[in-house]
Amino acid sequence: MHKNINKILLVLSFFIPFVVYILTMAPTVSFWDCGEFIATSYILGVPHPPGAPFYLLLGNIFSSLPLFDDIGARINFISPIASALSVMFLYLIIVYLIEEYRGKAKDYLDSMINYGSAFTASLTFAFTDSHWFNAVEAEVYSVSTFFTSIVVWMILKWSKNHTKNWNLRYLLIIIYMLGLAIGVHLLNLLTLPFVMLIIYFKKFNFNIKTFIAPVLLSLIIFITIYIGIIKGIPDLMNKLNGNLFFIILLPVLIITSIALLILKKKNKFLNIYAYCFSAISFCFISFLITNSLLIKSPSQLSDNLHIKLIDVQNQIDLYDKEIYKLTNQIENNRNSLNQQGLKDKVNTLIITRNNQVDEFKYLYDDYISFEKLKNNISFVNLLKWQSRSSIFLLVSLICLICFIFYRSYNSSNYQFEIVNKFIFSSLLLVLIGYSTYILIFIRAEQYPRINENNPNTVDRALSYMNRDQYGDWDILNWKSTMSRAENTNWKRYTLDKNNPTFNEQMNFFFNYQVSEMYLRYFAWQFIGRGDKEDFPWYISDLNGNLIGNEKLDGINTFRYGIPLAFIFGLFGLFIHFKKDPKRAFAVLSLFLATGLLIIIYLNQYDPQPRERDYSFVGSFFTFSIWIGIGLSAFLNKVRKIVKNNNISSFFLTSLLISIFIFMPMKILGTDYFEHNRNNNFVAWDYGYNLLNSCEPNGIIFTNGDNDTFPLWYLQEVENIRRDVKVINLSLLNTPWYIEQLMKHEPQLEFDFSKDIFSDDIYKIDPWYATESAFELCGQKFNEEESWSKLECTLNSNNPISFTIRPTLIGRLLRVQDYMILKIINDINVTRPIYFAATVAPNNQIGLERYLSMEGMTYRVIIDKNKINPINYKKMKQNLMESNLEKIIKDEISYTQIIESGEGIYRYSGLDDNGIYFNDNIKRLVQNYRIGFIRLAQYDIKEGNYLEAENLISMMDSYFPPDMLEIEPGLVVLISDSIYGSTNNTVKQLEILKRLFNKKLIFKLKFIYSIN
Repeated sequence: MHKNINKILLVLSFFIPFVVYILTMAPTVSFWDCGEFIATSYILGVPHPPGAPFYLLLGNIFSSLPLFDDIGARINFISPIASALSVMFLYLIIVYLIEEYRGKAKDYLDSMINYGSAFTASLTFAFTDSHWFNAVEAEVYSVSTFFTSIVVWMILKWSKNHTKNWNLRYLLIIIYMLGLAIGVHLLNLLTLPFVMLIIYFKKFNFNIKTFIAPVLLSLIIFITIYIGIIKGIPDLMNKLNGNLFFIILLPVLIITSIALLILKKKNKFLNIYAYCFSAISFCFISFLITNSLLIKSPSQLSDNLHIKLIDVQNQIDLYDKEIYKLTNQIENNRNSLNQQGLKDKVNTLIITRNNQVDEFKYLYDDYISFEKLKNNISFVNLLKWQSRSSIFLLVSLICLICFIFYRSYNSSNYQFEIVNKFIFSSLLLVLIGYSTYILIFIRAEQYPRINENNPNTVDRALSYMNRDQYGDWDILNWKSTMSRAENTNWKRYTLDKNNPTFNEQMNFFFNYQVSEMYLRYFAWQFIGRGDKEDFPWYISDLNGNLIGNEKLDGINTFRYGIPLAFIFGLFGLFIHFKKDPKRAFAVLSLFLATGLLIIIYLNQYDPQPRERDYSFVGSFFTFSIWIGIGLSAFLNKVRKIVKNNNISSFFLTSLLISIFIFMPMKILGTDYFEHNRNNNFVAWDYGYNLLNSCEPNGIIFTNGDNDTFPLWYLQEVENIRRDVKVINLSLLNTPWYIEQLMKHEPQLEFDFSKDIFSDDIYKIDPWYATESAFELCGQKFNEEESWSKLECTLNSNNPISFTIRPTLIGRLLRVQDYMILKIINDINVTRPIYFAATVAPNNQIGLERYLSMEGMTYRVIIDKNKINPINYKKMKQNLMESNLEKIIKDEISYTQIIESGEGIYRYSGLDDNGIYFNDNIKRLVQNYRIGFIRLAQYDIKEGNYLEAENLISMMDSYFPPDMLEIEPGLVVLISDSIYGSTNNTVKQLEILKRLFNKKLIFKLKFIYSIN
């Protein structure tokens, strides 16, 4: 009977969360990366670095399954399946770890304790805030959590069967899962310490000397996979100028080594070949790692030589200044007693300076010689330019490997051969899993419509894998992070962002990175997430003044009543270390690796564009293990107190059911509304509204993920308004994106013939862009001179004049700034150009007076006689809600709807109180409201008071204020500029009353929190 309970609960641990996830799944595209992943899965495009090729393949398969009408929903469906499987494996993991210290279930009561506790804990995790969020949209994190769960379960399965002959199959499956997971997300590699510790504690007794082995082995495996394979293979290809011979050689060597190690049992003649090939294979793998770590690429060598030249030149300049200074002293003090000493010092400086000059000449000759070679340098010649220490380490490592294999060959070590076969098999499985990346590079060569970074050459492939697009950061350098331009909330921690004290850096690390960016998220899962209005997490400077976003979602301690999950988790942590310290330590390593280590590695600046809780789901998954262990220990304690089996059975069952209701079911019931995305079409509608703000063949500049990816989804997946050219300003800083704008339909035709980079668009950078912008504006750029503004005149036939200010380091323009100028100059005559309303003024390069608002976009108007801040008729038609049964698919249907006078925009469900709207959606709605307010203000100006009030009433019917709160600034604007102008004091008092009540409550809460 108790075995059946285990099977029943195992099935339920999958199906209960699966059904909940399906019921709450997003019906189509969502905001952030979802639109990009759905679109690139559907067309097999290339998403942002470092890519997720295995996820794309999965998504492409699911997009073909007729499960839902909406393609987005089909790809979303991956996440409920993966997330529910993660919960199921969590159940199995908890059961195993409980049984490890408590023993297997022997009767009904044991079943209730072992299986009931695991089931309750796994469902608690199923409905945690971040895991549930990942489970209902098309993102990689749900699949990444699945890989984490299956790896953890597999190593425990191995632990259970480690004495059986075929136990290695579990380890090989784990290795293959790690390889496959590379094609989803690298988070799965963080399970390595847990895996190694489980193996260690199963095979060895603990002591300090032997404990170092699994730690080092975890590090070696991580380096081999991440440095040697993931980064090492593209890096070697780059240094080999794209030669694939050595890359193909690696799997060939590994397969040959495995085959020879197997066949040599039947033919001893093959023994020497087996060892030789094995040694060569090991040398090659070691070479991959050392090449990535030690061997510098041609560009790195060139940069190093250049830096050395500058350093030597600076030294020469310093000597010249000192010699000049001392020479003047000698000339001015001819009768000085110290005259000879000064002359001796000058002579010494001259000798040293001349030596520096000789060194400069030597370095300069090297630099010139290398610059001539670097684009076509062979790998052998590249090695000649490396430092002696790097070559020595490389040669020493290869010699060491050869020596080990030689000694082993002479001693005929059978265990050594078994280990070799396992290592080679593991490497082969990792390579097979990693091979999904071939998809990225094959598709890049075929130029799909979404092809980020265009990694169709070796150097761009390496840049793509290394995430060079996002820049570099120092892992433990908090000072560097605090001084970053993005770190705008630095006043929370220091008064001098460029020179913070050590205590201020620690304050930044613990109070922001650990407390705000991890512990707050952790509390959301097991204590309760608090709405920022009722349970705010304040953002204030050192003087207590609110800055930045002012407040974030905080912690609601009693959201779920008593925070049982948190209490049982802490209790489980204590019990686990007390009862089974070895496995408890292994679980702790997983908890820290997926939590604190990520915090340290990311070294995030403040503020982030969005909440980052989804990154730490592996840590929350691990803590849920302790919830199950803590609950089992609690129930076991109760059983010992109530010794009568009948009473104990009834009491334990009742207690477990009560805990089940007040823990996972309470979380489910409390959070269901907030996680239910059923009927939420806001992202779809937003993308649709932006595209249909544009006239046929329009060009629209967008700002970031949320006003770009939904548009990509609609164009690539649903073929809506593909005549509109969407240009993301962030990507417009990259040459590959500019190239794609010219290649992909609808094409943009640029004339770069007069630009410095005319022969190669990939040469474009801020310096060239600034110089070209000056020339385009009829000015001359002098890089030696600083400038504060550029008076620019474009279009000789119908000239427009405006002022551009530097946007980069106070003296340069970004590439995107120049490209906006170029597009307006070269293309505006033939195609209408728009800025999305979300584009910040500093990205509009001084064009504000030529922009006319038409809803969620601003149109660039070249004709001075037609410039009006608002295109009233167009904007009103855009903002009016369309017939939801009609969808504008192309420019023809767009023209028909425009001519009919029907509304354009869609606001599906924004007046439905059964749909939850998060902060991102609430901010978006304010943009819609601004459009209505601007229209109403125009009517007030024209004397149409009744129409102005009707527009505000229409706005409130589309976005009811009691559901979607109006921002305070907009409330005051409506009160003063609309109802104040129409003398409607009733409406004025009504709207202000709502505002001041809200603001008073917020102020009192803030004062209370400070006190």
